[in-house]
Amino acid sequence: MDTFIQGLVQGLAIGGIYGLITMALTAVYSVTRLLNFAHGDLMVIAMYLALTGVRWLGVDPYLSILVIAPLMFGFGMVLFHLIFERVLRAHVLLVVQVTLGLGFVIQSALLMIFSANYQTVQSFLTGKKIVLGQIVFQATFLVAFVVSVMMALLFFWMLNRTTFGRKVRAVAEDPTAASLCGISVRWVQMIVFAGALGTLGIVGPLVAPVFIVEPTLGLHLTLVAFIVLILGGVTNFIGTFVAGVIIGLAEALGGLYMNPPEFAGILPYGIFILFLLVRPSGVLGR
Repeated sequence: MDTFIQGLVQGLAIGGIYGLITMALTAVYSVTRLLNFAHGDLMVIAMYLALTGVRWLGVDPYLSILVIAPLMFGFGMVLFHLIFERVLRAHVLLVVQVTLGLGFVIQSALLMIFSANYQTVQSFLTGKKIVLGQIVFQATFLVAFVVSVMMALLFFWMLNRTTFGRKVRAVAEDPTAASLCGISVRWVQMIVFAGALGTLGIVGPLVAPVFIVEPTLGLHLTLVAFIVLILGGVTNFIGTFVAGVIIGLAEALGGLYMNPPEFAGILPYGIFILFLLVRPSGVLGR
C-alpha cells in the first residue's frame, strides 16, 4: 500500500505537469485552430535554458524561471509573427508540415549545441525527501504538482474573471463576431501564443530536475500532449487537466506493476484508443 501511494503521488505530479503543458496547447488551438507539433520541443528549449543556467551561471532552475519565462514569452511573440501568423488560414497539412519541421530544427540545434548525451539538472531540492510514516515523497515531484495545480487555477481564474479572458473565450467561440465587437483577434492570438510559450518557460525549469533532459524528449512530450488534448475534449480546459492526471497515473502505476516496467509506455496509447472507441468526445466532453 505504501508503494501504491508513492506511485499515486508521483503519477499525480506527472499528470499535473502533462495537464499544464496541454492546457497551453489547448489555449493556442482554441484561438488559432493551429495544431503545433513543435510544442514539446519548445518546452525542451526551456529545460536546456535551465540546464545552461545551472552549468554555466550556477543559478538554481527554480530561480531561473524569473528569466526563462519572459524570454520564452518574447520568443513566442517573434515566432508567432514570423511563422504562425502566416499559416493561420493555411491547410491543416501545411501547418503540420511547418510545425513538424520547426520541431526537427529545434532538435537538430540542441543536438549540435548540447550533444545527444542524457543530462540531469540539479536543484536545491534534488535528493530531498518528505517522509510521512512509511511513505517517502520526492520533493521535486511534490513541488512540480503543487505549482502545476496553482497555475491551472490561476489560468481558470484568468479565463473566467478577467476582461482578457472574456476576449479569449470570444475569439475561441467565433473570431468573426469577436472582431465585429471591436476585439483585435490577431492581438489576442499573439498574446495567447506567447503566453503558452511563457507557460512552457515556467514548466520547463520546474520539471528539469524531474525528467532526464535530451534533445529528442520534445517528440514524446508532443505526442502525450496531443493524447491529453483529445482525451480532455479538445477545447475543454478542465477536461484537459483531468486527462493529464489520468495519463500521469497510468504511466506511474504501470511502471510499478507491469512486468517489464517498459511496457508502461503503451498505457497512454491504450487509454487513448479506448476513449476513441467508447467516448470520442473526451473525459468531460467538448
